[in-house]
Amino acid sequence: MLQHVPVFLQKTYDMIQNCPEFIATWSTSGETFIIKRINEFAAEILPRYFKHNNFSSFARQLNFYGFHKVKKEDILLRTRTPNAPDAALEAQGWWEFSHPLFVRDEPEKMASIRRKTYADSAHVHHNNASSSASDNKSELEELKGFVSELVDDMKGELASLKSQVSMLAHHMSSIGSLMQMIVQQHQQQSSMTMPHHLPAPMHMPTNDDYGHQPLKRRKMEHATSTSSSSPPTASPAILLPPLNSIRHHIKADEPPTQNHHLDESEATAAYLLYHARRNDPPPMQ
Repeated sequence: MLQHVPVFLQKTYDMIQNCPEFIATWSTSGETFIIKRINEFAAEILPRYFKHNNFSSFARQLNFYGFHKVKKEDILLRTRTPNAPDAALEAQGWWEFSHPLFVRDEPEKMASIRRKTYADSAHVHHNNASSSASDNKSELEELKGFVSELVDDMKGELASLKSQVSMLAHHMSSIGSLMQMIVQQHQQQSSMTMPHHLPAPMHMPTNDDYGHQPLKRRKMEHATSTSSSSPPTASPAILLPPLNSIRHHIKADEPPTQNHHLDESEATAAYLLYHARRNDPPPMQ
């Protein structure tokens, strides 16, 4: 940063030097600088160098340092050429400022620029009151037009923000309805799949379920019912050989089997076979 140069002037010089040409740039001669797009300049460029985005405040500071706003007629006359007929229309929204010590590629001259005091402004205004009355009137009209444009822009931005807020509220409402529907569907599916009572344990059928009883139990019940229902009758006693002798006899006379442990049905068959081989009469059942 140059020494003895006001910070505002140094920042303004750097800002014009580095600004995109379609937003703000030096004039062809380099003795003035032009701001072509006021809104973009205020929104994007000013906040990079100053703590605000107020173009009116920036223009007022330039006025305090002795800058002059170039008349609109001079801008239009300079830009109106046969080769660029539309340039004059575009230049209608331009703002151009000049100062004899604020020149491109000569930043050292800015050290001689001083900020005007209130007394200086009053003295200059008193001496030049008659000559600058028409200029002040034209500048006032331009400022009014600029303020009107700013108000219109603010109204447009406000309407756009309201539309975006309304759209966002509609989206949030739709999302809320969708979430509520998803929760209801989940609850319905859960109630349909959840069992109302536990199923009864499966009952494995046994022999008793089909009316069958174990052989020993049937024989014991048959023997008990027979002894209790019918009177005892005299019958010759039949002496049966012991089961061990039967099994021994079977082992001796018959081919061996894989399983020699006989249940009661096999024992009965072996018993009958034993008497058959001895030519004994069949035993009474």
